[in-house]
Amino acid sequence: MIYPNDVMNEVLRDEIGCDLFRNYLKTIYCSETLQFWTEIEAFKAFAPPPKTENNGTLLAFSSTPIESSSSSSNNNNNTSSNNNNNNGGCFSSNNNNSKQDNTKYLPQDELHEKAQNLFDRFLENGSEFELNIDALSREVVRTKLSDDIDSSLFDDVQKVVYESLWMDCFPPFTHTLAYNRYKQDTGKCHLPEFLRISFKRKSPKKDDNIRMKPISK
Repeated sequence: MIYPNDVMNEVLRDEIGCDLFRNYLKTIYCSETLQFWTEIEAFKAFAPPPKTENNGTLLAFSSTPIESSSSSSNNNNNTSSNNNNNNGGCFSSNNNNSKQDNTKYLPQDELHEKAQNLFDRFLENGSEFELNIDALSREVVRTKLSDDIDSSLFDDVQKVVYESLWMDCFPPFTHTLAYNRYKQDTGKCHLPEFLRISFKRKSPKKDDNIRMKPISK
């Protein structure tokens, strides 16, 4: 089954697509959102998995190759072969999944230092890149910083950030010239017709076209 956010996942998995999305976020002053998400992905590659893992993996963080559920699965084979770099894009931790067995995780003191640095920069009140995260989620992470660190430390917050990217930032990005050129050049990001309606730009209301009469002096 193809989910609408497979399109954003596909962009995030591609280095060029991820850079284009990041540049767009800079223009709307939201680049720290993707920056946090990518840094957490990198952090998870060096942290051990939680002792009790959930069987259900969040779609947002799924390590399943994008080709198996990709929105561009109906594109021609030539386009797919030319652009299937498997460079991972923003999914750096998923890129390392196949190597996890041979990877030595960082010691707990280094993980605590990295985790605290991420918290201080993105989650702490008044921090340099403070994200719009609810107080409860922030305090849950703060409490967990006192325990042994694993790769699930920021999962709840990362899910909130991912949903913000998907719901608020990605739809308008799909209407940019850069995105449409990227889609044409790579053959990626083609939704089935029945899902395209959610990405259509809303037509302006009639009232939006009314011009105000200037005030005469």
